[in-house]
Amino acid sequence: MFKKLFSRFAGTDDTKDETSESELSDKPVDASTLPDTSEKKSEDERSENLTYIESSGPSENEEEASTVEPVDKEALRDRVEEMMRTIFDPEIPVNIYDIGLIYKIEPRDDGIVELIMTLTTPNCPAAGILPGEVESKARSVDGVKDVEFELTFDPPWNPDMMSEGAKLELGMM
Repeated sequence: MFKKLFSRFAGTDDTKDETSESELSDKPVDASTLPDTSEKKSEDERSENLTYIESSGPSENEEEASTVEPVDKEALRDRVEEMMRTIFDPEIPVNIYDIGLIYKIEPRDDGIVELIMTLTTPNCPAAGILPGEVESKARSVDGVKDVEFELTFDPPWNPDMMSEGAKLELGMM
């Protein structure tokens, strides 16, 4: 019956309606006609099948997992910055870090990196791909557990945010 109802719902049933009205009714089922599947067991019978596990504290594996190596935040920040220097705005032949699109890279003790970036304009043609690439590449850096990513336009980007090297490369100095 389920197959028949599903095929009707999906629109693949070419057969005539052969389901009786009683099969499709919303009437309650008479419980007295159902087989008795409930076996009443005593508490002793039920507890026969239980396994008891005693614990006196964390296991060796749990202790190892709970021992977190301290994060060298400065080294982690440097690795994320280095990764950001491998990403280029398609319209500008300079990496996004030196252009000044990365406002904040701040690793925390737990290995999560807070990353805030902007785009050259809110209508930047790279807006659909650049933020995703930045977040993905930051996550791929060794030691990064997760990334808290934010795209902002406050403050708005301007050419003064570029590094001297970027300005030289673009002939602005």
